[in-house]
Amino acid sequence: MIEVKDLTFTYPGGKKEAVKNVSFSVRPGEIFGFLGPSGAGKSTTQKILTGQLAGYKGRVSVMGRDVASWRPEYYEKIGVSFEVPNHYLKLTALENLSYFRSLYSVET
Repeated sequence: MIEVKDLTFTYPGGKKEAVKNVSFSVRPGEIFGFLGPSGAGKSTTQKILTGQLAGYKGRVSVMGRDVASWRPEYYEKIGVSFEVPNHYLKLTALENLSYFRSLYSVET
């Protein structure tokens, strides 16, 4: 399902790798937690996996496809919880559900 092999990434202008030689795999049905101290590269790796960062070295594939080859349909197949609030505090629960449902091409 997720394969990461020798992932290395340095931010433009950076002198040190934010992620260096990271490898892991997550199989269908597995529960995977990404733990580590601040600055370990967790958020950077997550941004690469979600297609927000390019220019990495190594191999990163999700559902058998290289992350770079995915197009907008990718975002209908994945779910991510970031470190910032993942909901809008001024919306009701129903409004939040309606908003996030509207991001996907589903029939109502």
